Amino acid sequence: MRTTSQLKIHNSQSTLLPLLPRILLALAILAYAIYFSDLTLTRYYAFEARALDLGNFDQAIWNTAHGRWFHLTNQQGIVNRLSLHVEPILIPISWLYWIHSGPETLLVLQSIVVASGALPLFAFGCLKLQREKWGGEWLALTFAVAFLLNPSMQAANWLEFHAVTLAPTFILAALYFLHAERPGWFALFAILAASCKEEIALLIFMIGLYALFVLRQRRLGIITMALALTWAFLAVFVIQNFFAAGNIHWGRYAYLGDGPLQMVTALLTQPGTILAQLQAANALSYVLRMLIPVALLALPAPELLLLALPSLAINLLADFSPMHQVDTLIYAAPIVPFVMVAGVVGAERLLGWVAGLREEGKKKRARVATLLLMLLTGTFSVVNNAFYGYLPWGGNYLPLTVTEHHRNAAEIIAQIPPQAKVSAQDRLNPHVSSRETVYWFPRVDDADTIFLDVVGPAWPQHPSDLRQSVDALLESGFAISAARDGYLLLQKNAPEEGIIGREIARLPDAFYSAWHEPNFVPQNDVDILFGDALRLRDVRVGRDRYGELVVSLFWQMQKPIEREIRFQIAYLDEDWNELHSSQFYPPTATLWYPTTLWKMNNGLRSVDVTGSDTGAEAIVVQTLPWTLEAERFTLLLGLYEAGDSGNELNWQRGKRLPITQEEPRFPVHRSERWVRLGGYEKSAAGEWQKIALDGSTPSAKLDARFGEAIVLEGVDITQNKLAAGESLDFTLHWRSVAPKTTPMEEEYTAFVHLLDAEDNLVAQLDWQPHDRIGRLPTSMWRTGVPVVDSQQLPLPATLPPGEYRLIGGLYRLSDGVRLPVDGTDARPGDVVEIAVIQIE
Repeated sequence: MRTTSQLKIHNSQSTLLPLLPRILLALAILAYAIYFSDLTLTRYYAFEARALDLGNFDQAIWNTAHGRWFHLTNQQGIVNRLSLHVEPILIPISWLYWIHSGPETLLVLQSIVVASGALPLFAFGCLKLQREKWGGEWLALTFAVAFLLNPSMQAANWLEFHAVTLAPTFILAALYFLHAERPGWFALFAILAASCKEEIALLIFMIGLYALFVLRQRRLGIITMALALTWAFLAVFVIQNFFAAGNIHWGRYAYLGDGPLQMVTALLTQPGTILAQLQAANALSYVLRMLIPVALLALPAPELLLLALPSLAINLLADFSPMHQVDTLIYAAPIVPFVMVAGVVGAERLLGWVAGLREEGKKKRARVATLLLMLLTGTFSVVNNAFYGYLPWGGNYLPLTVTEHHRNAAEIIAQIPPQAKVSAQDRLNPHVSSRETVYWFPRVDDADTIFLDVVGPAWPQHPSDLRQSVDALLESGFAISAARDGYLLLQKNAPEEGIIGREIARLPDAFYSAWHEPNFVPQNDVDILFGDALRLRDVRVGRDRYGELVVSLFWQMQKPIEREIRFQIAYLDEDWNELHSSQFYPPTATLWYPTTLWKMNNGLRSVDVTGSDTGAEAIVVQTLPWTLEAERFTLLLGLYEAGDSGNELNWQRGKRLPITQEEPRFPVHRSERWVRLGGYEKSAAGEWQKIALDGSTPSAKLDARFGEAIVLEGVDITQNKLAAGESLDFTLHWRSVAPKTTPMEEEYTAFVHLLDAEDNLVAQLDWQPHDRIGRLPTSMWRTGVPVVDSQQLPLPATLPPGEYRLIGGLYRLSDGVRLPVDGTDARPGDVVEIAVIQIE
């Protein structure tokens, strides 16, 4: 017999257990809403949101809240948001701006609405999975969590704010109330969904079709289809025609014809064109990726999957590759609710089939099958999120940090009057868009205030064009009212007492802090002196948050600089073909912080790797981010003097600074005045890591001295017996023995010849010496440092079997004269015998 306390515990458990799935659902929804609110707000405060689209949405909603419905100036040629998309949902959203005005409201709202989509999906699951028989409420919970983990939804949520991102939640609610036969609530959520974007009305039309033919709700289905089709027609062909002479996105389907009628005709009459487009869009992979979050369980419910056909067609038939993305942009989000409900119905049908196999053990089999489906769906969903999701362990997760630089921007923004007409750069734009007039810089028009960040990329302008734009604005009546940490606030007709000046040369020291490193500690052993004024103290190669290559050079001054010095930073391949250089895309420091303005000490101190005070500030010259397609590169650096105005001379024409000291000794091309700072290659994780030099000793020693400066110490042959047509891999171990006071200045080319028994030449190879990093001309060899040079000699396919000798040497690049060779392995003709090869 149970005691009273045992009965209380039992009764408590009996009460809580049925509620546990719902409690867990509530916690999951709450966790999602909090996490994505924080994630998107951090992205916004870290200035990663863009003019398109957060700036556009914020301005249109702010103006709507102030009585100017959908008014928009942020995009060239657009005066109303309805020119872009028809989104009536923005009207009730604008009411929230009466409580708190700004993008933060939109980001939090979006996260809450997306999270809430799990609730109608859970209810739909409970409705379809008969929880009282099969424990289906737990399976319904699994699908609800799978929705929250769906990378397509997370991507749309993460990517700023879009009204269409709200639609999946409303569609899920509409589908639930449709199946629950509650037409009033169905109508409400169908209207909300259709108000999110003009194309969603086509999805509501499909739901009406489904209600008519599948659910046999004839009256509701016909009314839904008629109203949805009418609204779609009005939105696209009336409202957008009125504001923009048609849908501006028709161009994405221009390959089908010049207008909607021709496009529809092409869809019906040109199957080859459609098939080619679907192949180009990787349609099969797209659909598969959409189905993976529900473990393909949607396949047994094709009638529900087909409801997403309008959005599938809009995405896959567009000649616009971003619309073919599944988990990085917003376009796939409207398809998600149909996949999720199809997954639920597919699971229901599988469970019904399992339960119906035979009457004996029906309930037990159903429960086991339910558990297996939970494990299957949960596993697919979690693993898929690990590859493509936006949670901290997800493949698309991007950690962001709000820095002091971002906080400085916020302080400057606070100085902008609310009534100001502002032009701001792409990533600054959403932070000043809550106003009647805002432009995306470099568009200025009638703006009286301009807000710029000159530190990073100036897209869509070239960094040099940005500098010229600012100079032109200052000449046209604008003045600098704030300058700090690389930010510039320009105002027109500003009162004299409120301005810094009308010339860049008058910028305060606070502006240049963006290029200062106040707590500089070298991470690498670098100490290279250019001329007598600039010392390179560190080199750091890495990626920015989007994976693009960035090189940071840390400098200290030895003396004041009277003539401006520029930096030539080059990325080369192994043979010194240029992949990219700063000549095309200069560091912002060279445009805004010329070396003639650099100051010694400036109240800042730094320390070296030993912790000793170096007594000089560090100034950072950083390359702008660049997508380097190559998997490895060689980093070269040179400095040169610019012209009197700082603009006339380039690397080819300017006076190049000599490298007067390099510790540890870096390879220096003294005639070209380059220094090789190292080689870098991508790791498996995509990080750039330094290529280590080969310090191995040769397997076969050689005794050969070329001239007075070069020794060939040995050779490695991977295979002495080869077949005709194969390649001979070999490695030569060189060393410079030139006096350190008189390093080599000549360029020598290496060669090898393969000779037969009669000393006939059967194969040869000529090359500039290399090491593991890449090309290393002999003029850059450092005394005493080995050069391990690996090469490959192709063998003729017609080479007969026999024994062959491999000989080699060096000749002067300028005139072809061979360097004389001495030593026991030297042979007549100024060559050395390297190895004997057997051809089988």
